[in-house]
Amino acid sequence: METLKRKWRNLPLRRFFVLTVCICLGVVVILSALVIWGLTSFRRFLLPEPDEVYLTVEMTMEDGSVVSGEYLLGYGADLEEFPWLLTEEGPAEQTVRSARYSVKKVEKSIDRLSPKRKFAYRACGILMVGAPALFSFAGILLCSLYFFRRKLKEPLRLLSEAAEKIAGQDLDVSLSYEWKDEMGALCGAFDKMRAALRENNRAMWEMLEERRLLQASVAHDLRNPIAIIEGYVEYLESALAEGMPEPEKLGRIVKNLGRASGRLECYTESVRLLNQSEETVLLPKPVRAAALLAELSGELAVLAEGSGLRLTVTEMPPDREISVDEAALSRILENVVGNALRFAKTEIRLAFSLAERRLAVLVEDDGEGFPPEVLRQGRKVLWTEGGEHMGIGLAVSRLLCRKHGGDLELFNGERGACVKIRLTV
Repeated sequence: METLKRKWRNLPLRRFFVLTVCICLGVVVILSALVIWGLTSFRRFLLPEPDEVYLTVEMTMEDGSVVSGEYLLGYGADLEEFPWLLTEEGPAEQTVRSARYSVKKVEKSIDRLSPKRKFAYRACGILMVGAPALFSFAGILLCSLYFFRRKLKEPLRLLSEAAEKIAGQDLDVSLSYEWKDEMGALCGAFDKMRAALRENNRAMWEMLEERRLLQASVAHDLRNPIAIIEGYVEYLESALAEGMPEPEKLGRIVKNLGRASGRLECYTESVRLLNQSEETVLLPKPVRAAALLAELSGELAVLAEGSGLRLTVTEMPPDREISVDEAALSRILENVVGNALRFAKTEIRLAFSLAERRLAVLVEDDGEGFPPEVLRQGRKVLWTEGGEHMGIGLAVSRLLCRKHGGDLELFNGERGACVKIRLTV
């Protein structure tokens, strides 16, 4: 019984509606037939027999009075049953002056009914016409209410409540509808939309947080070169007021000013590069995984040889077709491997894996590993104060990974620093 109930509830909307209407129509037809049969039987009960024959007698008595009456004869009736009709003596033993006799067969039985029976007969006729119409209207109403209650009420309530919570920025609500019909599919699609909206919202907030940290880092790091420039400007102003400084000291000041301006230029170029990456639109195209990754590995091996290091590919994925933006993947690998080249001692290892449309790349070097403060930042923008290398390459790589439906993770392995790249392909 429970299995049959679940199959009934899991029917598609159109089939459920058609079957409900057919069942309702069958019930209406049966009820209408029963009512019509019952009313027809009652009308037959009310009517006299259509073959009855009546004898009408109209007598004029001796005193001038007229006596009349109707007498049911039926088939085979014998007038000898009414002997007084055959004599000149009336019922009151009065002399009958004259008499008229007529026989009439009832053609319209309703004409012989009493007023009350006529009303009951005609009411039955009205009910015989109105009952099917009434049953049909009630069936349509009940069928609609049943269809709404069984198939629409609960999912509409769930969707309405979920929409209100989403409008209130509550994206943690879970929409669950157990039946597997179109409304169940709609609830499932709505829940997927909510999950995607939640993920996009989370990614947006992370991006905004990274932008905020980037701006804070830029503002913090700009203080040093600006303070150096301001200090040398003040020194030069005071020195010029007292007289020209020594040429040797003036040369050092000019050199330091040039170095500070170079750092400012490096900061602004890094910010421009990150902004440019945020505006990049990725265009994935179908390619063969093994061929593409072998080509990129060869290019990265050349970079490693130029730095006096060795690049080893320890694992390659099967040669399957994937959809990837080659330029974005190349840029991500160049940035990550480029950072590894700065800290590796002798070797960099690459391991590629492909499973369930997810491409994973593990980049591992044999250096000292990431400092604890860098790992504590988690997914935040890497930004180290001082020097030309400020982690902007990893920030750009993480941004491109997210645009490609993936992420970038930093951790320390047994040999040194590890960066794991994940892309949806």
